[in-house]
Amino acid sequence: MAQADTQKHGLPAYQIAAVAIGNALSFYDFVCYAFFATQIGACFFPSHDPTTSLLASLATFGVGFFTRPLGGLVIGRMADRIGRRPAMMLSFSLMGFGIVGLALTPSYQSIGIAAPILFILFRLIQGFALGGEVGPTTAYMAEAAPPHRRGLYLSMQFATQDCATLAAGLVGVTLAALLSDAQLGAWGWRVALLIGASIVPFGLMLRRSLPE
Repeated sequence: MAQADTQKHGLPAYQIAAVAIGNALSFYDFVCYAFFATQIGACFFPSHDPTTSLLASLATFGVGFFTRPLGGLVIGRMADRIGRRPAMMLSFSLMGFGIVGLALTPSYQSIGIAAPILFILFRLIQGFALGGEVGPTTAYMAEAAPPHRRGLYLSMQFATQDCATLAAGLVGVTLAALLSDAQLGAWGWRVALLIGASIVPFGLMLRRSLPE
């Protein structure tokens, strides 16, 4: 009965936001990482040549793509077997865990080689989570939407990407304007990531209310 009512009338706006928020968070994180790639490289991959640090940072940026297919396979299968909502809860939780882990990992200067190892591990977790986020949320949007609004519902996946990109750019520009180079390198980029991670508890709370 609840499923039929959802398909007839659609989801409330806050539940649509609960589904799309994971997609937004993933793009916010990726843009923030790219914005602060230089500072991240100096923090975790220090080198006498700044270009080497930057290249190592960008290589780590791409490492998450390796676990995306695995996340899609594992979490996507989970969504088919036990339901979309548990799968979306798992992927969003892992995404938040990965972002907070990145933001709180000590620098190479503090813990040595463990720093880049942990950093790469958290990037792999993020990639796994994102791979498992896109499929179930897109399927959920298509299944929950009334037939005459299916295109609108699915467009939220793309609209939130652009909104998150804009938000990340604004946060990056603001921090760059307010902080010195030393402050950006020491903790400014971490603040940018934690701002995104702050929505995770609210997103999980909203996702618990989703009908299956």
